[in-house]
Amino acid sequence: MSRRAKSRRGRWAKIALLIVVVLMGGFFLIKILPFNSVFAPFFHVYSKVYTKVIEPLMDDSERVLIFAPHPDDETLGCGGAIQKAVREGKTVKVVFVTSGDSFGNDYEMTGPAKDLPRGVALGYLRQKEALEATAILGLEKEHVIFLGYPDQGIEKMWWTYRSGDHPYYSPYTKTDKSPYLSGYTISAPYLGEALLQDIQDILETFQPQIIYLPHPADLHSDHWVTYSFVKEALERLRRKGSQWVNDIKINLYLVHFGRIKWPPLWGYAPHLHLAPPSQLMSTRNWIGLELEEEEITKKREAINQYRSQQIVREFLLAFVKANEVYAIDNNYYVKENESTFIPDEKGEFTIPKIINGGDIQGLEVILEENTIILKLYHDSGAPPQARYRFYLLGYKDGEVVFQESYVLFDRKKIIRLQGDYLCYSPVVLKDSGWVALAFLFEHLPFPDTLFLSVESFTSQLVLDRLPWSMVVLENDGMVIHSSLEE
Repeated sequence: MSRRAKSRRGRWAKIALLIVVVLMGGFFLIKILPFNSVFAPFFHVYSKVYTKVIEPLMDDSERVLIFAPHPDDETLGCGGAIQKAVREGKTVKVVFVTSGDSFGNDYEMTGPAKDLPRGVALGYLRQKEALEATAILGLEKEHVIFLGYPDQGIEKMWWTYRSGDHPYYSPYTKTDKSPYLSGYTISAPYLGEALLQDIQDILETFQPQIIYLPHPADLHSDHWVTYSFVKEALERLRRKGSQWVNDIKINLYLVHFGRIKWPPLWGYAPHLHLAPPSQLMSTRNWIGLELEEEEITKKREAINQYRSQQIVREFLLAFVKANEVYAIDNNYYVKENESTFIPDEKGEFTIPKIINGGDIQGLEVILEENTIILKLYHDSGAPPQARYRFYLLGYKDGEVVFQESYVLFDRKKIIRLQGDYLCYSPVVLKDSGWVALAFLFEHLPFPDTLFLSVESFTSQLVLDRLPWSMVVLENDGMVIHSSLEE
């Protein structure tokens, strides 16, 4: 080896060593420096710019209802709002859709619980923790409702196990029905229709004026499915003539989001302000709720009651901030010969460098007499390597009239995955930057409401997903006007 080559090799070795030292030093500084304090001004300004701070959040409403997919979600997303509502004399109720019976650590089973399946014992434990936490926030025991549906299983109930004689079987509770004596409906089957009926009963009895729901872009399936079930229940009630539904305000809270670390700066940092992820700011209006020192303290105390979740303690404490943030719910209405556009919310599956054609921009729903056109906008590129999976639930008078799913290959070939009603594949329309499916309803009940979602994927990887959205169809020339519209 020549002297010049040796010198060049030596220089590169020194550069590589320097890079390693810098990286190791950076990780070391992250561990020892008070970065929460260093970045506090940044997050404070960031939050102030992108959220509209309002006080009081409750306005003149008297009844507030919070839906939590698991015990602890109510405190993480709404712990401050619950305290403020209680202090203002509002009636506040919390509904736990599941009992969190699939996830828990650092606990011991004692007494009768040890003879139960591990998931059921864990569910009872998390219910106990939830009662302790909500009591700290100011709620009476009778205002806490446990539905008892399966943790990690309600997505299956949304799409696959909606009704019938074969409910979903949970590998955690070892049963296909609610095993909890504390459940809202004893031995409720693990079916979507059973969950919908429970939600409808609660809504109709309580008639809330404000509802807190998980954000539909939340990456956890139990969270976005909870949103969809509640929205479906509300639409069923509205179709049955419950006029009070039109006046409900819906605020959306976020717990799990994307491949980035959100909320930022895990751990206890009550002096920092929480801001929504930048990817979600353009599609919805966000509001912020400032918390007082006592409210912050009680929120942390409530979180500390979830002792079975200590393995994710730093994540839980990241929600103890100087404020809480909520998105205003969007509603989509479309009448004959018009359309509505559902923008994509960059969330769970979006990766930094998307495969050609896989980045979903949004979905346009077009209504033309007896035809519904779903026009999907994506990044242009030829040929796209991505495939698209369309999910559709159609409703007529509050009942499911069809359930369809399709996969689109190469923007021209389509295959039905699920569906018994449409005897033909939809017509495929395409151009650079968009692809559309046209569904004809000559021999079917025309739906008045659609729940739909689209995802892009390859054989190895899910690329992007349009969260489940509800679209109300009006083919009689009438447009529904609601206070929910922004």
